Amino acid sequence: MFDDQLFEDWLDNKTKAIFSKLGEEALSSDEMILLVLKAQTNHFEHLDKDLRTETAALNKELREEMILLRKDMDLRFEQVNSRIEQVDKHFEQVDRRFEQVDKRFEQVDKRFEQVDKRFEQVDKRFEVLTSRIDHFMVWSFATTLTVGGMVIAAIKFLP
Repeated sequence: MFDDQLFEDWLDNKTKAIFSKLGEEALSSDEMILLVLKAQTNHFEHLDKDLRTETAALNKELREEMILLRKDMDLRFEQVNSRIEQVDKHFEQVDRRFEQVDKRFEQVDKRFEQVDKRFEQVDKRFEVLTSRIDHFMVWSFATTLTVGGMVIAAIKFLP
């Protein structure tokens, strides 16, 4: 690989020698080329320094912006997490309400069972009452027939 420092030292020595005879003699084309080459290397060095400082500044800006973006994203994630927690709490409340509604339905079912038992008792009472009425009707009919038979017999046999 080419050693930059060795080239720069050589170029510096040559350009110093050329500068020392600059006012005394005319410069040859090789010497002019060396001076142009030195000017270009100086220009490249300044461009390199500028590019490196601008790159460093840009890297610093990008890092700061990335930090701000991360903070912003962290904040947004925290907001999303808090909203998710709120939704979870809301769902828990809805679950509790459903449990309360289920308990109320169970109570209503128990009441319906009690009402069913009462209707069964009323049905039994009606059956007992119906059988008593049936027995009373049979007894009443038999009594009426017996009394009627006695009246007819009394009319026939009594003068």
